[in-house]
Amino acid sequence: MAERNNISIKKGVLAPALLFIIALISAMTIMTVSAHADNEVKHVEKGNWEGETAWYFEYNGQKAFCIQSNVGPGPKHEKDLKRKVYEDDNMLKALYYGWFGQEPWAGFDNNEAKGIVVTSRVLSDFYQKTNNDNLKGVKEFKEFLSTKPAPPKGLVHFAKPELRAAWDPAKKVQVTDENEVKGDPGTEVSFKLPDNVRLLKDGKTVQGTEITLKVGDKFRLEADAGVTEEYNTGEVGKKFRYQPIVFETPAGQQNIGHLEIVEDKAATTSFKAMWLKFSDVEITKKDITNKKELPGAKMKVTDSESGKVVDEWVSGKKAHIIKNLVEGRKYILSETLAPRGYKLSKEKIEFIAGSDAKVTMYNKPEKKPEKPKPHGKQKSGGEVKTGDNTKLILPVISLALAALVLLMIVVKHKKKAMKK
Repeated sequence: MAERNNISIKKGVLAPALLFIIALISAMTIMTVSAHADNEVKHVEKGNWEGETAWYFEYNGQKAFCIQSNVGPGPKHEKDLKRKVYEDDNMLKALYYGWFGQEPWAGFDNNEAKGIVVTSRVLSDFYQKTNNDNLKGVKEFKEFLSTKPAPPKGLVHFAKPELRAAWDPAKKVQVTDENEVKGDPGTEVSFKLPDNVRLLKDGKTVQGTEITLKVGDKFRLEADAGVTEEYNTGEVGKKFRYQPIVFETPAGQQNIGHLEIVEDKAATTSFKAMWLKFSDVEITKKDITNKKELPGAKMKVTDSESGKVVDEWVSGKKAHIIKNLVEGRKYILSETLAPRGYKLSKEKIEFIAGSDAKVTMYNKPEKKPEKPKPHGKQKSGGEVKTGDNTKLILPVISLALAALVLLMIVVKHKKKAMKK
C-alpha cells in the first residue's frame, strides 16, 4: 500500500516537471525565432583585426556596419530602426568598394576581419568625421577610394529617343542620324536588333543582332531598302541603382549603414527608329505614232539629288518596274540609246516616287530618205530599164529639124537676092 502511494506521488511530481520542460523548450524556441524576426537587428562577430573586434549587423537580410566609432556599442535586438537615405559620394564609395561591396578593395587581402573593421572605421570617418587613420589599412583604403569615381548607379539613357532615317544613294540603304549612350561611366546597355537592321559604330558594322554598348558609344542604325516597320528597343538598361542607407539607433548606440540596391524604373531607357517609306514605279517606252510598247531602248533612272544611277535596263514588250524607290524623293528618267529606226529622245523626265506611279517616254520614228527618180525607157509593167535615153533623143531631133528649116530659109533668101 505504501509502495503504491510512493508511485502515485512520483507520477504526480514527474508529470508537472515534464510539462514544465516542454514549455521551457517551446519558450526558448519562440525566443530564438523572435531574435531573428523581421525588423530586428542580428549581431555577428568575425574575429578581430589589429586588436579591434570585427563585427557587423544583419537587418532585414542586409549586412550593415557600425559608422560611429566614437559612440557606444552597436545595436543588439532593437526593432523598427529609422531608415534614412544618406546621399554622400564618399559613403557610397566606401560601401561599394568596401567589404561586402560590389567591387571590394584588393587591399583587404581576403581577410574578412580586416575588411569588416577597416570598412567600418572608414565609414565612421566619412559619416561622423572621426579619424581612424592610426588603424592599419584605414589610411590606405581612403587613398584608394580617392582614386575611384563614384560608383555607377545603373543610370544609362540614349541621347535621342527617336531616330530618323535618310537614304544613302551610294550604298542604297537607309541610315539613321547618330545617337549616343549617356550615363554613369562604365555602365552598359544591351538590346536586340531585327535581322534586317544593322548597327554601325566607328564607321564599322557591329556583327550580330545582340548588341551591347557602353556609356560614350556613338552609333547609327542601317537598314535595306523596303524596311519600313518602326523599330523600338523597348525598355532596356539596368533597373536598379546603388544608394547608402543609414539606420538610426537609440541614444548611446552606434548607427549602422549598408549599401542598398533599389529598383529604379527611371533608370531604363529606349529609342525607336523611324524608317522611310518606299514605292514602286512603272516605266514604259512607246512609239509616239501608235502608242505601242517600243522594245530595244536603253534606259536609266538616276537619283536627282546625288546623280547616282538607280537602275538601267533595255525596254521590252512590257512595262519595266523599279521597286523600293524612296517616297518623296525626285528621280530622272532618260534614254541612252534609241531603238533601231527611231530618234534618240533627249527628254529628261523628272518624277517623284510615291506621287508618280507610272512614267512614259515616247520616241519618234526616223524619216525615210526619198528614193531618186529612175532614168531610161520604161517597159510595160512600170519597170525601169537600164540605158533608156528616149527623153534625151527627142529634144536633139527637134533642134536638128529646126536648124534644118532655118538653113533652108536662109538659102532660099540668098537665091532670090542673086536673081535680082
